[in-house]
Amino acid sequence: MREWLALLIACLALGLLAVGCGGDDDDDGGGDGGAATQQQGRGGPEVVMRSSQFEPRNVTIKAGESVTWVNDDPVPHDVEGSGPGGEFSSGPPGGMAEGDRFSFKFKQPGNYEYVCRVHAPGMAGTVTVR
Repeated sequence: MREWLALLIACLALGLLAVGCGGDDDDDGGGDGGAATQQQGRGGPEVVMRSSQFEPRNVTIKAGESVTWVNDDPVPHDVEGSGPGGEFSSGPPGGMAEGDRFSFKFKQPGNYEYVCRVHAPGMAGTVTVR
C-alpha cells in the first residue's frame, strides 16, 4: 500500500511539473511578460523564439546594429549572453511571454554567445559583430 501511495504522489508531482512548464493558456497575446525592450538601436535582424529554438540561431551584424529577439512561442523564454562588449539580458529566467520583444545594441566587434536560461543548453546561439 505504501509503495502504491508513493508512486501516486510521484506521478502527481510530475504532472504538476509538466503543467508548470506548459505556459499560460489564458494569455491574451498582449505580451505582458514584463520583459522590456532595452538599448534599442537602428537596423539589425530579428531572432524568433519558436519551438524552444532560436531562428536563426546565429546572426552576423555590423558594430552599432541591434538584434531583436521575439518570443513567438506559447512558453516563456529569455535571452542572456556575453561577449567582448559585456553582458546582456532580457530580464529574469523565463521572463519573456509570447509576443514580448527584447533588443540589444552591439557596439563592440566580436562573438557573443547567448542562451535561453530556461531551455539551455539546447536553446543557444551566437551574434557575430564585425
